[in-house]
Amino acid sequence: MQESIKTKLFSNLLGDVMGGIMTTVVAIPVAMAFGIASGLGAAAGLYGAMCCGLFTALFGGTKGQQSGPTGPVAVIIASMLAANNGNLSIVFAAIILGGILQIVAGKFGWGDLVRYLPYPVISGFMTGIAFIIILLHVNPLFGIKGSKQIMENIASFPSIATEMNLAALGIGVLTLVLIYGMKLISKKIPASLIALLIASTASVVLNLKIPRIGEIPSQLPVPALPMIDMSMLTVILGGAVTIALLGAIDSLLTSLIADKILNSHHNSNKELVGQGLGNIVAGLMGGLAGAGSTTRTLANIDAGGRTPLSGVIYAALVLLVIIGLGKVAALIPMSALAAILIVLGIGIVDWRSIRHIQKAPRSDVAVMAVVLFMTVFIDLISAVLIGMALASVLFVKKITDAQFSEFGTLDTISELGHLVEKLPASLLAQTFVYTFDGPIFFGETKNLGKTRSVDNVKTLILNFEQAHFIDQSCCYYLEDMVGGFRKDGKLVLILGLHDELKTRLNNMECFAVVNEEFQVGRWTGAIDRIRSPATV
Repeated sequence: MQESIKTKLFSNLLGDVMGGIMTTVVAIPVAMAFGIASGLGAAAGLYGAMCCGLFTALFGGTKGQQSGPTGPVAVIIASMLAANNGNLSIVFAAIILGGILQIVAGKFGWGDLVRYLPYPVISGFMTGIAFIIILLHVNPLFGIKGSKQIMENIASFPSIATEMNLAALGIGVLTLVLIYGMKLISKKIPASLIALLIASTASVVLNLKIPRIGEIPSQLPVPALPMIDMSMLTVILGGAVTIALLGAIDSLLTSLIADKILNSHHNSNKELVGQGLGNIVAGLMGGLAGAGSTTRTLANIDAGGRTPLSGVIYAALVLLVIIGLGKVAALIPMSALAAILIVLGIGIVDWRSIRHIQKAPRSDVAVMAVVLFMTVFIDLISAVLIGMALASVLFVKKITDAQFSEFGTLDTISELGHLVEKLPASLLAQTFVYTFDGPIFFGETKNLGKTRSVDNVKTLILNFEQAHFIDQSCCYYLEDMVGGFRKDGKLVLILGLHDELKTRLNNMECFAVVNEEFQVGRWTGAIDRIRSPATV
C-alpha cells in the first residue's frame, strides 16, 4: 500500500513540482479576487484554494485537475450573502452540506449525468456567469463600493461619472493594460499575478488614497462547525444543492477538458467525492467553496503536472502565502482585483458559441438565450433546470422516431462479410465502426466517449449513411474527437456524409470531420483505405 502511494505521488516529480508552482502563480490573484467577489473576503478565497486544491488532488478522479474558487461558486455565495443579510453561518453550513451532497452523488454513481447536459445549456450558463462577474465589478473598477445585487449595480451606473475615484480607475486601467499586453507577448506569462504586483507597487509608491483589500490573517483559523438556527434549514439546503450541482458541473466539464488534452479518461464519481471533501474542509475552515478550475488545470498540465503531488505542492504554497504575506496582500487595490475579475469574466464568455450564433440551429440558440437571461436576472439553478427542460421539449418536437447508433469491430458487421473476409484478423479487430442511425444529438456524446477508452483501436470508421440531423453539441464533440484520434496517429474515415450534415458541420467549423482527404462514399472505398498501409 505504501509503495503504491509513493508511486502515485512521486512518479512525475519534476513535472509535478513545476505544475504545482505554476498553478499557485495563476491561482493566488484569482482566489483572492473570487473571495472578494463572493463577499467572504480575500482570505476566504485563499483558504478555499488551499483546502480544495489539496483534498481534490488526493481523492479526486481526474488526471492533472486542479481545484479552487471559481466564478459560478463565487456568484452563488455572493447571492446567498445578499439574500441572508450577510449571515456567514448560513453560507458556511451550505458549503459543508454541499460538499456532503457531492460525496453522496459520487457514491451513488451520478457523476456521469453531467455528460447529458446539452451544450447550449452549458454555454448560456457560463456566459451568464461571465456577465454577472463583469457587472458586479464595474463599480469597484472605478473605486466605488459595489452591490452584490445585479440590478442595484446596473441602476448605479449613471452615478459613476460623479462618484468615481480617478486614482483607483487609473490603477484598474493599468492592470487591464498590463494583463492584455503580456497576453499578446506570451500566453504562458502569469499575466494576472505580474499585473497585480506592478499595480499594487505603483499605488503604494504614489501613496494613492484608494480602496484596498485590508489585512489578511497570518494564521489559519481553527476548524469549526457553523452555529445555525434550525429554522434556516430550508435556506441552507437550497444553497447546498446549488453549490453541489453547479460545482459538480464546473468540475466535471473541466475534467472533460483535461481528458481531451491528456487523452485520458477521468472517473466522474471519484472526482465528485474529492470535490466534496475539499468543500467540506473549506467550509469548516471559513473558506470559499471551490470546483475544478479550467485555468488552474491548464496551467498545471502545461507545466507538466500529472499526479496528486502537484495539488499538494499548490496547497502548500498557498499556505505559505497566507502565513507570510498577509500584510503585503493588505495593500492590494480593490480596483486591480476588479480588473482581474473583469478579464476572467470576459474569458468565461463562450465566444465559440456566440461566433456561430447565426449558423447554429435556432432551437440551440433559443435554449442558450433563455439560460443566459435566467442566469443573470433570475437564479442559477432555475436557469439550468429550465434550460434542460426546454432543450428536451425542443428535441422531442424535432425527433419523433429516435433510433440507436451501433459501435463494434469491423468483423462484427455481418453484411460486410464478403468485403472483409480476406482482411487479416488482427486488422479486423483493430478497426472499429461507429454507425449513426437517426438523429445525432447531445446524448450521443456519452456513447461516442466509449471510442476513447478502447485501447487497441487503430482505425475508426464513422458511418453517417443513416444519419439525418446533428446538433451543436455533437458537431463540436466530433471535431475534438476526430482531431484527437488523428493527432495520436490513428486513421479516422468519414463514410456516407451527405450534403445536409456536411453543411451543418462546415457552418460549425468542424473541418477535421469534413476533410475531403478522409471521406469515402461507399464501404468498398473504406475497405480499400484500410487495406492500404500508406493511409494509416
